Amino acid sequence: MNDLLVKINLLMPGLPRAEKTFAEALVENPEAISNMTLAKAARETGSSDASIIRFCKRLGYHGYSDLKHACIIAAVETEKPDDPYDENLGDSDSMKDIIKKVFISNMQTLQNTMAMADENYQKAVDALKEAKSIHFFGVGDAFAACQFAFMKFCRLGIASSAESDIMMQFTRANNMGPGDVALAVSYEGRSRNVVQAMAIAKKRGATTICITKMNKTPLLKYTDIPLYIGISDLSVGRDKVTRRVADQFILDVLYLGYINQKKSDYAKSLKRSQIAIDFNKIK
Repeated sequence: MNDLLVKINLLMPGLPRAEKTFAEALVENPEAISNMTLAKAARETGSSDASIIRFCKRLGYHGYSDLKHACIIAAVETEKPDDPYDENLGDSDSMKDIIKKVFISNMQTLQNTMAMADENYQKAVDALKEAKSIHFFGVGDAFAACQFAFMKFCRLGIASSAESDIMMQFTRANNMGPGDVALAVSYEGRSRNVVQAMAIAKKRGATTICITKMNKTPLLKYTDIPLYIGISDLSVGRDKVTRRVADQFILDVLYLGYINQKKSDYAKSLKRSQIAIDFNKIK
C-alpha cells in the first residue's frame, strides 16, 4: 500500500470527526480527491476547509495542494494489484507457511513504520546527543527492548539505565532533570507505570521521547518527541507479535544516528568495550 494511505489508516482512529470523514473518502478514492478543489473536497466529503487544512498539517504537508500531489502518486500506486497472500495464521499452516507469514508481517511492519517517520527522528537524535544521561522505561516485553537499547548506549560509556523494578523506574525518573532524556517504549501508551514514570521525568524537566502507536493515549500527554510504529498485526491472542520488531528498528535508528554524528567521540569507548567483551570469549 502507498505510504500516504498507510499513514492515514494508522492515524484514522484518533482523528476528529470532520477530519475523519475526509480521511475515509481519501483512502477510498485518492484519485477523486486529487482532482477536487479544497472547497469541493470539503463539500463532497461533508468536512470543512479548515478541517482539511488541519488534516494536511497533521500529515506534515504545508497545505492542500501538497496533499493533492501526494494523492496523485497514491492513486497510481493503488492501481497495482495487491499481493493476495494471507498473512493470518491458519490451523493447517506448515512451518514453511509460518516462516513466510512472519517474514511478510515483519516486513510490512517495518514499511508501515517507515511511512510514519518524520522530523521527530532528528529531534530525538539531537536530544540524545546533548543528553547528560539517558533512561529507558518499559514493562513486560517492552522492557526487553529498553534493555537492548540500554546495553548499546552503555557500551559508549554514557550514563544510562533500564530498570525492571517499578519503584526503581520511579526513582530514576525522580532524579532526572534538565539535560537528561527519558525514553519510553509502550505500544498502547497506556501502561500505568510507564506513563507515571514519564510524568515524573517531564515534571523534573527532562526531555521525554516515546515509541508508541499513533493514537490519543495518556503517554503522549507527557511526551515531547513521539515516534510512531505501524503494526502489521500477526497476533496470537492479544499479543501483537511484530510490535517489538518496530521498537528495535526505531531504537537501532536512534543509536546509529547518534553514533554517526558523534563517531569521533565514542570510537575509543566502543573499542575498549569490545576488547573487554572479547576477553571473556573462549579461545
